[in-house]
Amino acid sequence: MKMFSLKRALRDKRGLAALEFALMAPMMVLILFGSIELTELMATNRRAENTTASLADVVSRDTVITNAELTDLWAAAGALMYPNTATPMQMRISSVQVQTATEARVLWSDGYGGYAPRAAGSTFSLPSGMMVPGTSVVVAETSYRYNPPIGVFLDLAFDLKHVEYRRPRIADPVTRN
Repeated sequence: MKMFSLKRALRDKRGLAALEFALMAPMMVLILFGSIELTELMATNRRAENTTASLADVVSRDTVITNAELTDLWAAAGALMYPNTATPMQMRISSVQVQTATEARVLWSDGYGGYAPRAAGSTFSLPSGMMVPGTSVVVAETSYRYNPPIGVFLDLAFDLKHVEYRRPRIADPVTRN
């Protein structure tokens, strides 16, 4: 009699789908939210990269940078980072003069959001292809701290750092007023 009920229990498939769903659901939900977060992280990184490139590009197209223009550039970051907030973004713009094929020095620098300006006259490392003596380079640097919404449950944050180099287009070097 006991063998009969054991065989019947082994053949009984009722509730198997519910058990499989209970085992798979947490993993499926994790993959869903993970893919959404990864997509948002990549989009935020792209916006931060575009902001850095825009800062360098705007300064390289000018001849003299004023305080008012810098204030406008810092404010423009908010529009460029939308729909993210620009509050956690640190920005720095520097003009670097190449002295020799191995030495470059900062002419001027301004920082915003926690980035300190580089000291005028300090040495600066540029990529070797930009080390053309007698020329200058506009350098824009940003750092953006991305805290994903899932970070409420996990202690998770990403620092998105970008550096862009541009040659001045009108005046070499771009001066600071």
